Amino acid sequence: MKLIRGIFAATLAVAFCVPASFAQAVPTTTAPVAPLQLKPTSNAPITLHMVDDSKAIYQAIGKSAGIDVVFDSDYVGKHISVDLTNVSLTDALRITGEISGTFYKPLTANSIFVAQNSASKHRDLDDTVVHTFYLTNVSQQADANELVTVLRNSLPQDDKIYLVANQNAIIMRATAGDIAMAQKLINDLDRPKKNYRLTYTVTEMDGGKQIGTQHYAMILASGQTTSLKLGNRVPIATGTGNQTQFTYIDVGMNIDATLTGMGDGAILKSSVDQSDAAPQKPDAAIQQPIIRQASLRGESFLAPGKSQPLGSLDIPGSTSHLNIEVVMDLLP
Repeated sequence: MKLIRGIFAATLAVAFCVPASFAQAVPTTTAPVAPLQLKPTSNAPITLHMVDDSKAIYQAIGKSAGIDVVFDSDYVGKHISVDLTNVSLTDALRITGEISGTFYKPLTANSIFVAQNSASKHRDLDDTVVHTFYLTNVSQQADANELVTVLRNSLPQDDKIYLVANQNAIIMRATAGDIAMAQKLINDLDRPKKNYRLTYTVTEMDGGKQIGTQHYAMILASGQTTSLKLGNRVPIATGTGNQTQFTYIDVGMNIDATLTGMGDGAILKSSVDQSDAAPQKPDAAIQQPIIRQASLRGESFLAPGKSQPLGSLDIPGSTSHLNIEVVMDLLP
C-alpha cells in the first residue's frame, strides 16, 4: 500500500509542480486524456473454474494473462466461486469484481491494483480531470440539452457535466475513463443531421374514377418541422350596405411534416389539411362562400424510396375523396 500511495503522490506532485507559465499556455483540446491501458503478455482467452478466496482468484487470472496483482491493504478477501470459459482478460476481471465487490485500476501496463468497490475508495484512487468538449453539429439548445441528459444518465452520478450554451460546449469533471466514455458518446451523437425529400401524392377519386393527381414536395432535416401551403385567398363579406368589408381566408392544401431519422428509415408525423370553397347560389345578394375542410393526421414509419399510403379524405358535400401517399428519399 505504501508503494501505491507513493505512485499516486508522485503523480499529484508532478501535476501541481508544473510552472504556471506553462500551464497557461496549454490549449484546450477536444481529445480526452486516455486512461492507462493494460498490455498483458498473453491475450489468450481465459478459462477458470475456481472456488476460493477472491485474492487467489485474482492472482490466478493475473498469472494466466501475465500481469501482477497488488491488493489494497484494507481489502479482506472473500470466498467466491467463478466460472469463466474462454473470456477476455477484461471480462474475467469485470466478472470477478462484480462477484467479489471489488474494482481494479491499472498501475502500469502489466500490473493492477485491486480494492473494495466503495465510494470512499473511488474518491481516494480515482484521478479526476476537467475536460471541454466542443460540439460540431449540435447547434440547437434543445438538442444540446438532450445530449447532456444522455451523458448524465449514462455516466456515474459523481461526474460533473455542464452545458455552456453560448460556446456550444460541454464541460465535464470526471475520471479519465469516464472522459473517454463521454467522448465516445459525443462522437456517436454529435453527427450531421440527415436531410430528406418528402413527396406527397394526392389523388382525387370519384367512385372508382381518377379525376386528377397533384404532387407536393418538401425538403427537411431530421427532427425538423416543415410546413407547405398552396392555395387561394377567399374573400368573406362582413357588415351590410355601404359598410360592407371583406376579410380573406386561405384555402387549399396545407401539409405539416416532422421527420425523425431512425436507422435506415424515419418516423413521420404528418398533418394534411385540404379546404376549398363550395359552389355558391347565384341569386344571393352577397356571396358568402361555404368552406369545405378535411384533415388527416397520423404517424408512419418510412423506408427510403418506398411509397407509404397515409389515408383517404372524403371531400364534404361531394362524392369525391382524396387518396394520400408519401415517398421519402434520403439526400446526399
